[in-house]
Amino acid sequence: MKTYIIYLAAGNSRRFKEDKLHTLFKGKELYLYGIDTLKQLLKHRNDIEIIIVSNTIDIQEKYIHSYKSPLSERGISYSIKAALEHINQQKDYQMMFMVADQPYLSYQTLNKMIDTFNQSSYSICSLMFKDRVGNPVIFSKGYFNELYSLKEDQGGREIVNKYPQECFYFIIENEKELYDIDYQSDLQKLIKEEKYD
Repeated sequence: MKTYIIYLAAGNSRRFKEDKLHTLFKGKELYLYGIDTLKQLLKHRNDIEIIIVSNTIDIQEKYIHSYKSPLSERGISYSIKAALEHINQQKDYQMMFMVADQPYLSYQTLNKMIDTFNQSSYSICSLMFKDRVGNPVIFSKGYFNELYSLKEDQGGREIVNKYPQECFYFIIENEKELYDIDYQSDLQKLIKEEKYD
């Protein structure tokens, strides 16, 4: 089964107040952590294809394709639509949505998450640490139309909340993998943690 991994990197960083994706974290632009993780995953799987939705990132490599989302300033649903338009619906597939501000997310976690979901009878899968849920999230192809119908700043979590009985929670042991950077204070917190680790 093919997994389309949709890397959402077209946000406007409204809460961050500046260009978040190109901000340096430990000497590397933030968005590159996710890209490097996905490239590592590609070395271990031949059943994935990566769709990057971004207005500032353009990567065209084997199994990696970048597309723009000109309406992304209106909300994340427009980035989701931009990605879905490039999925081959004739094939058997599922969709994993991944955000571009989780620098600690590992390819090993993604790899195990996909395998575990494939072996389950669930139609949705979300990452989880203890009682905290987060990204990425996987949806089976049956949710394509509902994902495409999301409005404004609605994201996939709307669908997860609508069908809780259909969601499998993939438990991780390292809370840091769920860390995302929404505010400048989030970034400063991680920098401080790195300094004292």
